[in-house]
Amino acid sequence: MSPPPLVERAVETLCERFEQGDYNPTPIIDLGALVANADGHVDAQEIDTLRQIVERLLRARLNAELIGYLIGASLQVIRSAGVEPRVRLLAEILIDCDAVEEGITVALAVAYASDGLSASERGLVASLARAAHLPEGRLEALIQEVGRAAEARPAG
Repeated sequence: MSPPPLVERAVETLCERFEQGDYNPTPIIDLGALVANADGHVDAQEIDTLRQIVERLLRARLNAELIGYLIGASLQVIRSAGVEPRVRLLAEILIDCDAVEEGITVALAVAYASDGLSASERGLVASLARAAHLPEGRLEALIQEVGRAAEARPAG
């Protein structure tokens, strides 16, 4: 099953902007891994959502095992660097690519992938939004938009 149209558009814009800025997709994997692991556990639905996002970024079919490996590698870097420094770096990349809202949308899509937006996921996304200078009102609007899209998506 593909992501909701709102998320598909955000991913397509991220692809274009990352390509224009000569970035590889690693920051998006890091972004997804940060959010998925915010509660201390990356579950199957979050892995599947990240797989779908990364497939669109790379324009290639990937299996869950490979995505799991990429997430694991990303989590090792995050543990070594620290969450807050990684959040600040991701925010700077999103600012540089003029893709802050798209990055937040993707982060929220990962957060909503399993059991909805948890307090720890919301806190991490809010931290990213602050670091990227996204106004709080706009963050709340994106939370509502992605939440509605996640609710409208058929289960499974």
